[in-house]
Amino acid sequence: MTIFETERLIVRHLQPEDMDAFYAICSDPEVNRYMGDGNPLTRAQTQKWIEVSLTNYKKRGYGCSVVVEKESGALIGFCGLIYAPGSEQVEIIYAFTPSRWGRGYATEVVPAMVNYGFEKHNLTRIVATIDPANSGSVHVVTKVGFTYDHIEEDELGLPTAWYSIERQTE
Repeated sequence: MTIFETERLIVRHLQPEDMDAFYAICSDPEVNRYMGDGNPLTRAQTQKWIEVSLTNYKKRGYGCSVVVEKESGALIGFCGLIYAPGSEQVEIIYAFTPSRWGRGYATEVVPAMVNYGFEKHNLTRIVATIDPANSGSVHVVTKVGFTYDHIEEDELGLPTAWYSIERQTE
């Protein structure tokens, strides 16, 4: 199911048939360098992520979604809204295959996903948790309006910078 489209991208629900393309992204060491413990996901972990996403769509109406490039039709990344680990705060997540880095796709999809969360799901605040060494991701979230909140150790004992954006009320 398509969630929304941007000028160059289609964002849709992750489906079981996306396994191979999704696994190619999730198992890439470059993609995972700044995510979680930094280790690529196994095929079983990727399958579990798909299952959790399907459950989240039914339970909350949102979860991890895939990003498809309109021009090629290729699954090139993911973006979604999840609950931050150990928190009841809604977190935005995103990653792209390295062959698509540097094209502005994250800067294009992140504000659209934030708007989707605010408008479709009536969220009032969305956070982003980022490895402080991931300057590219810090640049993306600050460029689209997130502000720095604080830094803390995550559940793995790794430093994590928290950024947030609030829904603007009139």
